Parts: sequence; structure tokens; C-alpha cells
Amino acid sequence: MIIARTPFRISFLGGGTDYPEFYREHGGSVLLTTINQYCYLSIHRISQFFKYRFRASYAKTELVQNPSEFVHPLIRECLLYLDIQDNLEIAHVSDLPARTGLGTSSSFTVGLLHALHTLRGDRVTEEDLAREAIVIERERVGDAGGHQDQYAAAYGGFVRIDFSGSHGVTVHHLGISASRIKELESHLMLFYTGREQSADGVVREQQRRTKHNTKALLQMAHMVHTAQDILVGGRDIDDFGRLLDESWQLKKSLSRGISNGAIDQAYAAARAAGALGGKLLGGGGRGFLLVFAKPEHAGSIRAKLAKLREVGFAFDSRGSEIVFLAPAQG
Repeated sequence: MIIARTPFRISFLGGGTDYPEFYREHGGSVLLTTINQYCYLSIHRISQFFKYRFRASYAKTELVQNPSEFVHPLIRECLLYLDIQDNLEIAHVSDLPARTGLGTSSSFTVGLLHALHTLRGDRVTEEDLAREAIVIERERVGDAGGHQDQYAAAYGGFVRIDFSGSHGVTVHHLGISASRIKELESHLMLFYTGREQSADGVVREQQRRTKHNTKALLQMAHMVHTAQDILVGGRDIDDFGRLLDESWQLKKSLSRGISNGAIDQAYAAARAAGALGGKLLGGGGRGFLLVFAKPEHAGSIRAKLAKLREVGFAFDSRGSEIVFLAPAQG
């Protein structure tokens, strides 16, 4: 048996500039971190005594003879892409729900690819996993979206990722001190809005509006570098929260449906209780609301957002890992 553990991510700034429609012409940058919430993909070979050759367990269970028969698109395309011939059982377990703005689909894809490569005895890098996950999700499955989540899941850590049409993708691990990381963590709160749904329609509209949104996207990319200066340069941490608010106001202008009345109301309530900034992670009016506030205001904000479920988290420096590898039998 092989078990891959892959983290979810929080994207702070620059989301939307990682879409190829934008960065191939203008370049792009995102600032994000992985967190200590994960998805787990386990695989193991099954004997020929079973009537099926492949079994996959996630929210549903599928029993098939050939990978092409899988309904789950990411499982199907990962197996076909790597030409897996072994009889396999695949099981997925997650700390948090899917389709909630934390890059869960990419964590799933990166984790499954990592486990399957390990099964074959392949040596793969973080770059290999990120690029292959992009091929699976964006090309073979045809899901809309950018390219930050795959790199986040593969590399892990608190990073700035730069995108360029001519130079590709570069991942920069920021030299932020442990004390600064703890300070930032103490100013962040994460609330689950209770809605799980695909943001595909919102993302596709945003992609169609890329040229119309160029000015806002350029501003959002520049904010990434400002945020890095704040965190690494030792400026007042509150400036980071104010920058999150400024970016969120811009983000909402990119596409209809990025937010909704309920999200706006919750965000306004948090601001009234002392929050300096925040954002909805992902798009489509669902998922997790990130709030930045001084620690002394945390109690008031929790009271205002009592109808939402808070999720505790910490930053994680690791990307996808193989956490269990049983020796081959026989």
C-alpha cells in the first residue's frame, strides 16, 4: 500500500493572474501558503480473485474493469495518462470538503499522481507533479482555472509563484522568519460558509473577461510584491490585512458571482467587529471566508460570525508527501 498526503492551500493575493490567458501576455504573480489540512490518497494492488480490476472509493464507490470506465474524471485521466495496468484499489480521504476554494481538486490530482508514480518506481520532482496535474485538470479533463493550485500542492510552503509566457513558472520560497509566520497566523481566521459547489462557471466568465480586467489584474499582481515587502521587510503586519481588503474589492469586480449577498454581509460584519481585511477563498460565493484581524478582536468577530463554522489551521511548509509505503509482497 502507498499513501500520499497532500496539503490544501490558502491563496492570499494575485488569484486570476495565474490564468494563462493573462500571464502569457502580461506575466502574473500569486502569494499563497499551504496549511495543515490535507487530502490522503491510498493505492494498493488487488488480486485477480476479484471480479473487477479497479476499485475507487471517494464520495462514491466505483468498480470497473478498465480505467476508461471510471466516472470520476481525475481518477480516470490520471490512470490513462500514466498507462497504469496494475489491478488497483484507490481510496480518498479528506480533512475538508471539496469545491470550497482551497485548491482541493489540485491536491487530489497531485496526490494521486504522486502515489501512482511511486507505485511504478518513478522518480518525480515537484515540478513534474505540478505540470502533470495541469495537463490532467486543464487539458485532459477540461476544468477551467489557473495554474497556482497545482504548484501549491506539489511544492508546499509559504511561496510567491511567478508566471510568464516566456520563462514559465518560478516558485520562490519566501525567507519569512518563524516569529513573523506566527504573527501572521495569529491575525488570520478561517470560516466555512457551508456551501460546496463548482466555481467553473464563474471562472470561465472571468477568463472570458481577461482583456476587460487587465488593469485590475495588473494591480493585483503588483500587490503580491507589496505584500512580500510587508512580510519580509518588517513593516506593520496590519498593512497586510489592509492590502487583503483592497485586493478583495478588486477581485469582486472581475466577474459576476465571485461573491454574493450572504458573503458580503458576513464580510461586512467581520469588518464592523474589527477585521482589517480578508477575502473569500475561491469564487462562486462558496467555500471559506478568510479574515485578517488583530488577535484582540477575534472574540468579537467569532460572535458576529457565529452562524459560520470556524476552522483552525496553521501554515505547513511541505508539499505532497508519501507518508506510507509498504514493502512489496512476494
